[in-house]
Amino acid sequence: MATTTTLTKPDPDPYDLGVPSNWTVSVDGGCVIYENAASTVRIRLTEFARHLRVYWWVDLYTRDCGGEWTKREAGLGDSFRDPEEAARVADVLIESVEAGDDFSQLPVIDTE
Repeated sequence: MATTTTLTKPDPDPYDLGVPSNWTVSVDGGCVIYENAASTVRIRLTEFARHLRVYWWVDLYTRDCGGEWTKREAGLGDSFRDPEEAARVADVLIESVEAGDDFSQLPVIDTE
């Protein structure tokens, strides 16, 4: 069973992003979830292996009024081979949220 740990700043997160102090960072195995203070945007950075190679995904979710999380198409690519590149993308998304972007206008990704 995987262990979930929730960190808040100033505790460092695994990717050492510039996460504002009011955000939460949850670590669950190879997945790190960054969530804004209002719980309206979630950025998930996932490490996974395929055919002896390691990749990282950066997923973006928004929460609607009913509390459901919706995956959004951020146009950032499906996966990354470099963890620093994936972390930079997640950091840009965090900065965008802090600048006022709620990503509600981005296309929805059908997960079914």
